[in-house]
Amino acid sequence: MEPVTFDADGLRLVAWEQRHMADLARIYADPLIERFLVMPLPWTGPARDRFVETQRRHWSGGNPRWAVEEDGVLVGSMALTKSFPGEMVITYVTAPWARGRGVAQRAIRAAAAFGFERAGARRIAWDAIVGNHASRLAALRAGFTVEGVARGGVNQRGAVRDCWVGGMLPGEVRGPDDPPPHYEAVKRQAAFFTAAQPELQAGAGLRLRPLEARDLDEVAAACADPETQRWLADLPSPYTRADADRWFAACRRQWDLGTAVQYVLADEDDRYSGSVALRLGEPAEAEIGYHTAPWARGRGRMTAAVKRLCRFGFDELALERIEWRAVVGNEASRRVAEKAGFTVEGTRRGLRHGGDGRVDSWIASLFPEDLG
Repeated sequence: MEPVTFDADGLRLVAWEQRHMADLARIYADPLIERFLVMPLPWTGPARDRFVETQRRHWSGGNPRWAVEEDGVLVGSMALTKSFPGEMVITYVTAPWARGRGVAQRAIRAAAAFGFERAGARRIAWDAIVGNHASRLAALRAGFTVEGVARGGVNQRGAVRDCWVGGMLPGEVRGPDDPPPHYEAVKRQAAFFTAAQPELQAGAGLRLRPLEARDLDEVAAACADPETQRWLADLPSPYTRADADRWFAACRRQWDLGTAVQYVLADEDDRYSGSVALRLGEPAEAEIGYHTAPWARGRGRMTAAVKRLCRFGFDELALERIEWRAVVGNEASRRVAEKAGFTVEGTRRGLRHGGDGRVDSWIASLFPEDLG
């Protein structure tokens, strides 16, 4: 296959030339690129010296390789690689100076169309290291379906990493005016999980801040408390510091996956006073969960924390509905939910497992207009 150059939605996909090398080196030196790229870095030696010729050989083998330009400036790379018969794998990078302009999604759309129409692909596969929300967002916008997580799916410079995997079939390329359902919510959440987790003020000297390793002794103490154990049936019993360590690791993985927003309620002395989290489910929906440390109960702090995190969810994560659940009889949790504006809708039988089997749970909902 000879190299093919074409224009696509304001971009130009061209064969690699020596003139691109300086800017490509700048791309590969970017910390965010280094974090998620699998290839050996730093990019030096024979791999760099032979890059242009290597790309020409890929074309000869039926594996297209493009430099992506916008107004004559290098803004990224795009590649299709044959894997199984009828399947090609897509890989792409956006230059740091071109982020936020839809470069990846425009180039993906063009490359996928080329793969289906001119390279004989019947399926195009995609993957990205878990946590690469920008790549995932671009893939979704262009028409890919994320199909799951491959545990230990890639080896990144000697480290085994989990990766998202997905695919696209002919006819599934999404046009510029055809975003997937709830795309704005997905886009807002991708931006949130890509940035550093912000602190939130909850009033009266209280802050919601990210969970840190220094909190784990007090997390263990709070979760070992008999009242906490009574109502949070999914907690290990007895609850130890090792359990807190495992929970910390699980929270970090949920952040990378973009499935939960976990906060610590910190008092005026920055002491751990409880936990509050939004677990993201269906697009634009989430479930809130919380518990107060024994030494911080009875002061109305958790109500303020729940209100603040729900407001953040509606305003910054584009949520439309937040759900609350608690084991029937957990009056303290119910009071917090109702003071925050939740409407209890009823009881679901046997919704959760308890120490003696399945237990009934109250269920409630909150919409943006319900917050005071």
